[in-house]
Amino acid sequence: MFIYEIAKGEDWKTTAKLQIEAIWSIVEGQPQPERGRAVSSGEYELAIPSDWQVVTKQRHIQLPDALFEQYDLLECRCFMGLFPEIKRAWITVDHRLFLWNYEDESDFYSFEDQEQIIVSVALVKPKAGVFVDTIKHVLVVATPLEVFLLGVGYDAGKLAGMRGSGSGGEVTLFATQISVPADGVAMTSICGTSDGRVFMSGNDGSLYEFSYQSEDGWLTKKAKKINLTSTFASYFVPTFLSAKHDMAALSMVVDDERRLLYVLLQDASVKVFWLGADGSKFLLAHHHKSIATSAAMLCAQFLEGAAGGGAAFEIASMHVIPLSESRTLSLVAITSGGSRLYFSPVRRTQRYYEANSLPAQLAEHQPEVFDLVHVRLPPDLQSTTPRSMQSFASRQILNVHTGFYRNGTALLAHTWNEDHDSIVGAAPACAQIQARMVRQPRAMLSEYASSARVEGRTWAIAEIDSASGAEGPSPAGLNDLASVSVAPTRSFAVLTNAGVIILEKQRPVDMLRALLARPTLQDSQLHEFISVYGQDETCAMCFTILCVDDYSLHAMGMQVPNAARRILFEYGGVPHYVEPLAPGFVTGGDVAVANGPRIELSGRHNGLAKYLARALQPVWSRPATLTKTEERGGDSRLHIGIPTADLVEVQERLRGLQRFLNNNQRFVPDQLNQMPVQPADSSRPSADVATCWNAESSSLAALYELSVRASEVISFLCLLSDFDLHVFSDSIPEAQRKSLSGLLFSQLVASEAGRLACKELILALINSQLKQRVSIDSVSDVLSKSCSSIFSASDTSLYKALEYLKLAAEAEEGAEAVALANEALSLLTGISSTLTAKQVRDICQQFEALGQYTAVASLSLACASESDPNNDALAYWSDGKPADDARASIYDKRMECYKCVIELLDKRRASVLNAKSLAQLPNNDALFQFELYDWLVNNDQTALLFQMRAPFVEKYLSLEARTLEKCDMLWHFYIHENQFGKASVVQRELASSSLEGIDLTRRIEYLSLSISNGKIAIDMVRGGQTRVQPARELLSEEEEINELATLLRESEDQLEIAQVQLEIQQQLRALGGHEMPVHDLDCRLFTVSELYGEFAEPLKMWDAMLLILKASNHDDSRMVEGIWLTILRTVLDDSQSTGLMAVASKVSRLGSRLYPSAAAFPLPLIAGILVGLSQERPDEYRTGYVGDTMVHASVPHWAVFEALNTLYVKTAGGDVAMAEFLVREIVALTSKWMESKCGDSADSAEDSMPVMAVDEALSQYIVNATLNNNVALKNEIQRVQEHIRRIF
Repeated sequence: MFIYEIAKGEDWKTTAKLQIEAIWSIVEGQPQPERGRAVSSGEYELAIPSDWQVVTKQRHIQLPDALFEQYDLLECRCFMGLFPEIKRAWITVDHRLFLWNYEDESDFYSFEDQEQIIVSVALVKPKAGVFVDTIKHVLVVATPLEVFLLGVGYDAGKLAGMRGSGSGGEVTLFATQISVPADGVAMTSICGTSDGRVFMSGNDGSLYEFSYQSEDGWLTKKAKKINLTSTFASYFVPTFLSAKHDMAALSMVVDDERRLLYVLLQDASVKVFWLGADGSKFLLAHHHKSIATSAAMLCAQFLEGAAGGGAAFEIASMHVIPLSESRTLSLVAITSGGSRLYFSPVRRTQRYYEANSLPAQLAEHQPEVFDLVHVRLPPDLQSTTPRSMQSFASRQILNVHTGFYRNGTALLAHTWNEDHDSIVGAAPACAQIQARMVRQPRAMLSEYASSARVEGRTWAIAEIDSASGAEGPSPAGLNDLASVSVAPTRSFAVLTNAGVIILEKQRPVDMLRALLARPTLQDSQLHEFISVYGQDETCAMCFTILCVDDYSLHAMGMQVPNAARRILFEYGGVPHYVEPLAPGFVTGGDVAVANGPRIELSGRHNGLAKYLARALQPVWSRPATLTKTEERGGDSRLHIGIPTADLVEVQERLRGLQRFLNNNQRFVPDQLNQMPVQPADSSRPSADVATCWNAESSSLAALYELSVRASEVISFLCLLSDFDLHVFSDSIPEAQRKSLSGLLFSQLVASEAGRLACKELILALINSQLKQRVSIDSVSDVLSKSCSSIFSASDTSLYKALEYLKLAAEAEEGAEAVALANEALSLLTGISSTLTAKQVRDICQQFEALGQYTAVASLSLACASESDPNNDALAYWSDGKPADDARASIYDKRMECYKCVIELLDKRRASVLNAKSLAQLPNNDALFQFELYDWLVNNDQTALLFQMRAPFVEKYLSLEARTLEKCDMLWHFYIHENQFGKASVVQRELASSSLEGIDLTRRIEYLSLSISNGKIAIDMVRGGQTRVQPARELLSEEEEINELATLLRESEDQLEIAQVQLEIQQQLRALGGHEMPVHDLDCRLFTVSELYGEFAEPLKMWDAMLLILKASNHDDSRMVEGIWLTILRTVLDDSQSTGLMAVASKVSRLGSRLYPSAAAFPLPLIAGILVGLSQERPDEYRTGYVGDTMVHASVPHWAVFEALNTLYVKTAGGDVAMAEFLVREIVALTSKWMESKCGDSADSAEDSMPVMAVDEALSQYIVNATLNNNVALKNEIQRVQEHIRRIF
């Protein structure tokens, strides 16, 4: 059962691949639970209906008359058996040996080259290196006098080619001259190992080994018989004096995988010998003597031997169970009563908890146990109703004398009467077991059983044409439902004294075919079959019947196919909603779906999915390509990893499925003709019916696409094989060969890596054809017809273009080469969206070799553009290329395409590094233009970037991930384009940016440039030359000027602060020991608050404090007074200073930088401090000192006069001495101003004095001097006043 839960956006590859792999994960490889751990002995049921046949008779081949004539000559003994390896039955009549080709019916080979009675024969594997390669088997012939070897040559196909596929091949016997004496011991059983060891059991109770080698050695014979079970003392006691002999062996079988030899003795006990990890030892591991008792303890219904009070317990045959069938069971013994006894060499705890690791360990160590772990009672063929084991007390007792077991199927030869045997067949009922194991892993076993009567006494039973071969069955081979596509119908040969009967095992599909072929098919019979196998499996069987070639379909007649179609459409079910599972609950093929209803698809859909999965199973998980080392030269080359025969067989099934689906367009029936899809208790609207059918239709379409793709991949692999992949793969680079090697068939079908691998292999094939100067038309036609999904129309154009390029390279005339190259470019441009980056690169190299440089650019840019129609790559680049972004792959491909152009430019830089050449490149691809600009920048060609006048330069330089170099280029670009306003903005942003490489000096430089360009921009707007920013055309001229002026003022303010920052940095650098603050001041521009709080104040940088106060225009008179007093006191008190002269110098330097800032350089305050200091140092003072100092500080005379006069007004009427001091300073200031005015013909308006105010002040000074009787001062003031009045 499949639940539809395909996410939106998933393609058919994902959808179908998930379904195929889900089928294999649901008990496909587990046809039955492990006996001995899944159920208790006897706990199984017989499946119904019981009249279905496990095996059916196909042919009865009579013994040739010539053999009957030989039988009439019998004097002593006659034996017979089967050699299925060479498709022969063997018969001995006294000393004569006959090999009868039962498939050819009349052909037989006789060997009469010896005269002793033959007591036993066996066909074994030869030892390596002893015989020629044509001898694949050795025939061991035992007589009472000697045992000798015959080489057997077998050509399976020789006679088949002459007489038909069923002729059995040709057998040739070769005398080897290798023999050992038998010493009168009759060898009752002979067997051999896969590495050539030969074991024999004698009627004296001993076990022998026939050891042989190619030649006699110095101390060894060519052949010898070794008694493996005798003691050392027995060599010194004559045989006739021995008191007793060991129990004679009835039969022996070898387990090559576990390195074990099982020996069945006459007392129905079994000995187990371990042959060692390397197969060279012979050690008795176990001897199970109480098998019947153990069986009775495991199963109370076991009634054979003493437990049943009947005849003695006997074992009819033993059969090895390969590891592929069971990890814990190794041997099954068939009793004379028809029971099957299963033995294990593994301890109970290991069977339950360590089973997965057992196969690697069993052959390396001697088995610790040999336990009977499961008893399978004989089927009761008398009853036709289902029953449990409690009803088996009255079952039929069988009389089995020959048995067969392999791959879960058992055939028992039961004596029916003197002239007939009954072949009882039993096989697992896989459908019932799977259904139960889904619900409960420890499910009961279930079997089908039937019987078929045969004429004569059965001598041997063997499987013929086994698909499993010597290696044992595959997991799917144990499941008749899953192995329909893996192996053909199993056939068995039953040898009786009347001939050979060929039996065929009936798979469920064979049973269905037989049921549909009945003349009177009733619906109740179909319902019964569907109830047993389920809707999904029944539909899968119908597909198996219908999806065959036309000849096979016609051979079945009309009834069977029509009935199969009827089952699909009438009994195939409909998709419907089911209740959601509990979170985390998953059963069988269900997939838990969180929140919301689920759609369960129909049995018709699920049957198709199962049929397709089983059809693909033989190749799905196998490597399609393998690397093999050549014997000659040791080169590693690619080979097809799957035999062509296997590929063709799978392809036939796929094509049969496609034919059926194409011929049945209404495979998804119209929803209006169907029963309601909703559950009975659902209130879901009827419109949801369409949703169910749409879900099924989508899934069916995905499965159909998968079958088509798989079929085309098979055609592709066959084509590669026909063209000798191992030959042309030598030209594939080694790294590429490694990536192609080991690709699974499933990857080629349903993965992007597989699609690319197919493309690479096609390219390698095309190149090999071109190298041989062979037209690729034939290859292209084959590929486009049989592999259209792999080799599309675009591929045809691609390889046609490649051929044109090759012809252009070989053309003798230039015009012809150009024409061919243009034709190739035209084809390639049309399919540019399908080209990979590697293909573009390779093709561009060919264009470059032809000198078609324009074609390189055209193809590369076309491919980049067509592969990204939504321009996702540019958006990805603009977003900063975030990690784990789906657009990354698109961006990478475009970059690879651009790289082809850039590399060409790099090679030809001498001829293309000019604006004219670069301007010819397409300029509508922004991402390419950005790559081109990067290349120019990296090659120091920024001037070309401006000269090209390309459309994306400004955007390229303005985008994020900006560097200092790009920002410098941007403002240079704006200046080049006369956009000074934009240049000013960029420069100001640079001054404030955190980009590396910008120190404080450069920041001040950027601010200075920003101010200059801002002024130019304002002048240009006023002059009407150009509008600075086209984006601001909606602004009026006045508005734009105001905006630029605002920007200009902000830049000027920022420059002033930056200069203060530079002052602080220089002072810190001069002080030393402040490396970190000096570095920090380079990293960014600080605010005045930051400069004051983080540097100036903590570090007592008084000059900087004044500069900060000026820049901030912060008015704090007390703070300023304290700062100035500190500065000037420090200078005055310096022992090395010149006193007041040093103070004057300091005030002059600071004043020239601070004036006219009233916040940092308040004139009355400064004048008052200077007056005070002058009075402290009368010896150093000279009249006019205060005025001169302030004038030298770039303060105009009139400003000094006002400051001094203000001080005078404050002191008048108080301190007379101070007043007179200030008057003398004012008189001296006025006299010097008059002198400077007389000497300077140009009158400076900024330095002019308010003459009237000065005259009035002088008059007041005269009055005060008169009052104070200071005649000298009065006269001095009057002289200056008279001088002023004369001039003005």
